[in-house]
Amino acid sequence: MKLALVILFSTFVSPSWATTYYLATVAGGGSDSNNGTSPSTPWLSPNHAVNCGDVILAAPSTAYVATNFRPNMWGEVTCPAGNNVAWLKCVTFDACKIVVSGVGAHNAMTPTQSYWGVQGWEITATAISNQCFEAYPPNSNTQIHHIIFANNICNGAYSGSFAVGQSGSVGVDYLVIIGNISYNGAQGNDECYSGIDITSPVNSDTLPGTHYYVAGNFSWGNVDPNPCGGGIPSDGQGIFFDTVSPYTGQMVIDNNISVFNGGMGIKALNNSTGAPNAKIYFRHNTTYGNDTGGIATLACSEIYLQSSLSTEVFLNLSATGAATGCRTGGPIYVLGVTSPDSTDILHNNFGYSVAGSHTTGSGAGFAYDPSNTFGTNPNFANPIEPSAPNCGSFASVPACMATMVANFTPTTAVAVLYGYQVPSTAQTNDPLFPQWLCNVTNLPAGLVTMGCLPQLSLPAAPTITGVKVQ
Repeated sequence: MKLALVILFSTFVSPSWATTYYLATVAGGGSDSNNGTSPSTPWLSPNHAVNCGDVILAAPSTAYVATNFRPNMWGEVTCPAGNNVAWLKCVTFDACKIVVSGVGAHNAMTPTQSYWGVQGWEITATAISNQCFEAYPPNSNTQIHHIIFANNICNGAYSGSFAVGQSGSVGVDYLVIIGNISYNGAQGNDECYSGIDITSPVNSDTLPGTHYYVAGNFSWGNVDPNPCGGGIPSDGQGIFFDTVSPYTGQMVIDNNISVFNGGMGIKALNNSTGAPNAKIYFRHNTTYGNDTGGIATLACSEIYLQSSLSTEVFLNLSATGAATGCRTGGPIYVLGVTSPDSTDILHNNFGYSVAGSHTTGSGAGFAYDPSNTFGTNPNFANPIEPSAPNCGSFASVPACMATMVANFTPTTAVAVLYGYQVPSTAQTNDPLFPQWLCNVTNLPAGLVTMGCLPQLSLPAAPTITGVKVQ
């Protein structure tokens, strides 16, 4: 117990050497020639050298401009231990806002240095080729890593709500997207986009443990226009690991709610160049009413693996909102696979298809595990599509989403242990939790269950129900 308390303390208390800086708009006195050390001398951008553990507090304003947060507007972060971030934090949740509407702009909030975290911001990016939040290398030679987006809102975007980018042979690794809202983030038609869209990750190392962690998020209304990318819509996923190979790190999509998207609720694509592939886990997610966008796809399903090997799907709760959908007008399935093999394990999920068609797809050495439960309606309390987020009177994303959580809570007793679970304030032992997060200071509480307890501090033989961690 003593060891557990030490870990808990180190997770939430700022180090004594951390520095607080301040940031504001031009109208609020912000200038990068200021020293940033007091509210009366705030910076205008995060383009300043800082240390891990430092916090830049942004004054509430709806007049922030994207040009101060785009690529190459982020300072270098010194982080000797390599397991923390410097935060750009709105002093009041959802009180710092950026609206991008101009033609030719590029993204809104784009960290281009390692060891940065962003929390408490709301962005609307309704201009061509704009994401709300994107991690992106500063040039074609510099890999970045250890980026956190936590407790933020994308309230509409053209090119994805949360994304990563690759430049040449470098890109992003160790990315955490926790406790955010992704709403209507696929409006652009220059390409086909999705809500939380992780495309072409790039290894910074090959160490074990979770590198990509997408957890505790709420994603809905991400629907591609028709046409997009010069043709029939193909995406509009709520959460998407897109074109994973040749990346080999561990990736986790855990405890999210993804509903009423144009494509699948959750999808993984092209993790199949041969061993070693990335190890991917989908766990404890709730999906409902997806596949509304008339997309062209091989398998119209709530959760879908397309040429995604070494993928484990378990403890998810999925129900279709209609009998038919997608471009073909065929049945919507709970789980779908294309080109799987024996390394794909889909087990202990709970699913209900209105059409009575629960699974689709087959492959050499692959079979749906008999532990899955299909055919019983989870009877969500009130499964309606949420309107645009309006979180200004709430203290956090989970607080703002409490009604959505209640609406998508199953009333069928046997279903309650599957799908999204309200995060616990108690620590647990979780082999899928990225352990470097246990050292991050000023991480917002209540977004996810912190899985930082070592196995030795728990009763005998602690496990995660159903997990087959490799």
